[in-house]
Amino acid sequence: MSTDTLARDSVSDLGVLRPSNTLGVILGIVGLSLWILSVRSADFFNMSALGLVSVLNWMYFAGLILVCIGFVLELLRAPLRPARLTFLLAVLVVIIYGTASAIEPVAGITDSWIHAGFIQYIVQHGQPLNGYDARFSWPGGFSLAAILVSWVGKTNAYSFLRWFPLVIELSYLAPLIVIAKNAGVSRRAGWLGVALYYATNWIFQDYFSPQALNYLFFLVVIAAVLACWRPRSRTTGSEVAGYWRERVLQTRAIISRERLEGFDAVTEWSISQTIGVLLLVCLICFASAISHQLTPYAIVLALAACLITRRLGRPELVIVAGILAVGWLSLGASNYWIGHLSTIFGSVGAVGATVGSNVTSHVTGSASHLFVVKLRILMTAALYLMAGVGFLRRWSDSRLLEVLVAAPFLLVLAQNYGGEGLLRVVLFGLPFTSLMAASAILPGSRGSIRPLVPTIDFTRFRQSGRAVLAGVLLVTLIAFAIATVVVRGGNDSYEAYSTGELQAMNYAYSHAVTGQAIGVIADYLPAGQEKILSVPIYSADFEGNLTLKQIDADFLTVHPKWVVLSQSQEAWGELVAGYPFGWEATVEVGLIQKGYVIVKHWRTATVLRDTTST
Repeated sequence: MSTDTLARDSVSDLGVLRPSNTLGVILGIVGLSLWILSVRSADFFNMSALGLVSVLNWMYFAGLILVCIGFVLELLRAPLRPARLTFLLAVLVVIIYGTASAIEPVAGITDSWIHAGFIQYIVQHGQPLNGYDARFSWPGGFSLAAILVSWVGKTNAYSFLRWFPLVIELSYLAPLIVIAKNAGVSRRAGWLGVALYYATNWIFQDYFSPQALNYLFFLVVIAAVLACWRPRSRTTGSEVAGYWRERVLQTRAIISRERLEGFDAVTEWSISQTIGVLLLVCLICFASAISHQLTPYAIVLALAACLITRRLGRPELVIVAGILAVGWLSLGASNYWIGHLSTIFGSVGAVGATVGSNVTSHVTGSASHLFVVKLRILMTAALYLMAGVGFLRRWSDSRLLEVLVAAPFLLVLAQNYGGEGLLRVVLFGLPFTSLMAASAILPGSRGSIRPLVPTIDFTRFRQSGRAVLAGVLLVTLIAFAIATVVVRGGNDSYEAYSTGELQAMNYAYSHAVTGQAIGVIADYLPAGQEKILSVPIYSADFEGNLTLKQIDADFLTVHPKWVVLSQSQEAWGELVAGYPFGWEATVEVGLIQKGYVIVKHWRTATVLRDTTST
């Protein structure tokens, strides 16, 4: 079913590019070399309010553009060379997702340090700490990491944190390629879709966390299912019955017994291979069910989407995945949901409130922060617009991609999942949205489901059509890639941490005794990695709406023994909370006047100790 042209099956009719055999690879190597030079010369301490992009020089963007050019040249070659395309995609991943790890001295994102603390507790005690945090009710990922930590002879997971985003993003590449190959799009659209996935994934959910691991589970499950089953060939009566009657008949078939029992899908694999895949997928579904709150239900919805679009041969897999997800929530995570049912299901149907907590509440802060937030929204809207065009233009044998894009939105209707629920929904649909967006440019030319708009035959234009196609591909890929670099690092001015901030937290942990709290103004520090039960972290601005006077008053009411002030917290206050420039010095003076003393100072952090209590 897959094709390599815009409107025909013959590559030669399109007149695809034929550059030298090694030009694409050479551009990739040069681009990677420029990236290395750029990150080596970047100064983390010169980061401005725009975040990571503010410390990148021209070599970085030149390298990124060269890799995009090399990828497009390879994409338009005849025949396609998968090994070289894979190499260029890997280089693109390194440039976009490895930059923060290469420049920032320690791992960012506070949650990654908190997760390291969970893992350290399991390593030390051999079991999770029930009742301490809701995430411990899904301990699978933490337990797996604890086994890995012990296996390599470490006592903690700190050494894994910094480069984890790059490693996990590279691990996504294999299942993404399998999905693209078997999703029913043309071969070139499949490769372009994978590139667009990486060029548009600004959603920073790949930090050291169970959700990053579970996203890999999600991709592997869908890749295995799509590689195994195909839609059953069928004859249609479109010549006699008419186009729209054929559409009605196909829609009615979705709820037929044959479809729901999987008889509309076939496989060329042997029975033993198919059973092996089913067992593997069930094992992955179990691992996901005990590791993350949301991903198991995204897997269930995606499997159901495969079933109704004739890409899954047995309905039992959907049932098993659902039983595992609900079963763990009911039994294994019972210590979480008892007394918290309103937290889990309280937002059912409350679409307005859910959108408010996920979107509108984030569109606040300084001009630079608003620029980053609005650019993220614009990028997502542009990708979905392209996907809509792809829906109108593409040929296919099923509407698999459309249903996989839409299915995750049911998660928002059923569960709030804090302020990140909508981001996760977009992320779960992103591989398929990207493939549909790629189909807007390279729609293919085969399939029982014909495009809803006429397909333009670019082969009539020969050289000019070839140049226009290459230009559209380059502009699209480069624009998305650069925008993603800007917005992915847009929060790094307060979510990326210095060595001094880590040393300040370690100093407080090493001097705090059981029962003494460490006070922070906001949760933007490398905190939570030690003494998770005996030394709590108290955040003064937990609600995010305190004035400076209220912060001081809050600290003085609670009296944490130790207070850590830092560069990242100050940047958060200026960019997000609306505090004036230098506001943290005001807080420091207020605390000193009420009995706190400075006990240790670094370039980017200060530790204070309360002298009024023992």
